[in-house]
Amino acid sequence: MRLVKRSALVLILATSLAGATSAWAAEEPPLVSAILKNWETQLQTKPTYKSVTTGSDGSVVIDGLSANMQAPGEDEGKMSLNVAKVTLSGITDKGNGLFEVAAAEYNDTTIEVGSREGNFTISVPKSSAEYWYVKALGDNPSPTDLLRASMNVAKKMSSGQMTLAAGGHNFTADGYEMTWDGDPVTGAGKSDFKISNITVPEAAVAALDSSGTLKQLGYSTLSFDIGGNGTMDIGSDKMGFDFDIAYAGKDMATLKIGAGAGEIPLALVGQLQKLKDEAQPDPSALMPLVQGIQVSRVTLRFEDKSITKKVLPLLAAMQGMDEATMVANAGAMLQLGLAELKNPAFTQKAVEAVNAYLKDPRSLTIVAKPAQPITVQQIMTLDPNNPGAALDQLGVSISAND
Repeated sequence: MRLVKRSALVLILATSLAGATSAWAAEEPPLVSAILKNWETQLQTKPTYKSVTTGSDGSVVIDGLSANMQAPGEDEGKMSLNVAKVTLSGITDKGNGLFEVAAAEYNDTTIEVGSREGNFTISVPKSSAEYWYVKALGDNPSPTDLLRASMNVAKKMSSGQMTLAAGGHNFTADGYEMTWDGDPVTGAGKSDFKISNITVPEAAVAALDSSGTLKQLGYSTLSFDIGGNGTMDIGSDKMGFDFDIAYAGKDMATLKIGAGAGEIPLALVGQLQKLKDEAQPDPSALMPLVQGIQVSRVTLRFEDKSITKKVLPLLAAMQGMDEATMVANAGAMLQLGLAELKNPAFTQKAVEAVNAYLKDPRSLTIVAKPAQPITVQQIMTLDPNNPGAALDQLGVSISAND
């Protein structure tokens, strides 16, 4: 299972590489030099390539690009990235270290990861970016410079089919697409993304679910999309974000997660980017920066597509009762379980929401939205012996079928 989770992590990394290609040689074009330094700063590695050529129109072609590094989250794991050909065209120096690339194309990208738990390979034959903005990193970068240089900012990024080969199985996705609209100088703006039709084959489902529960529920294969949108605001010394991400399983359900936060010091970003490998952060340096961050909302929403009606009979049978009896008793059981919260109003709303959902499963939503954004320091000082008051202060609510 950890191998599958790590595979997913690297699959997400692969989608982010459409705007982050690197190389290493003497006297590269300024754009290439900017990309190289950004990569070296972020990944602590120096990629290599077979050749870099510049066309009469100013376009740049990088052939045989490769890099080797430690795999994410794996002490002994190794990861290699290879791109057969990268073509960068329509290059414009916008001044102050900012470059605009009208079109970037990547041919035959592969990522190979080896670890104690196994090996896997990600293959992306075709991917591209339109109006990609690259910020050169200076010799003494500020936290703002580090943040901007680490961002893949392009009006559009997309790919064709992606394949993850792991454990003798092939997991595929039709491709990904990301759009962005904002300020190329700071990277602030609005973005949308989607990874379409991620497919888990029947043999892989059987291997992951040895009990056969998914097949019993009618899911011998799995297919889902991952998508979302968000905004990022970046000031001179602080930043904020607001995002929503949806995991949509075909004929199952959609899980939506959202959050908003502000007053995040860019100095904190700088501190985090200084961490290398498995280095542990210094709490004395980080906590003063973290305490003032303001959380405006956290949202968790479950939208049923058919899975609830399939799961309820199975759960009832496991408890030795029929579905109708389990649904009828659910509210009372929940009320008993939430009594320790010492918040009768919230408990009543939760019981009503769960009862309504089980009778007509459409959606169930939990939201934490305080009247005013709450700081991390305030959250840390909430009284654990009075959870009901904490729920009110955090503005927690629950609703069904809305």
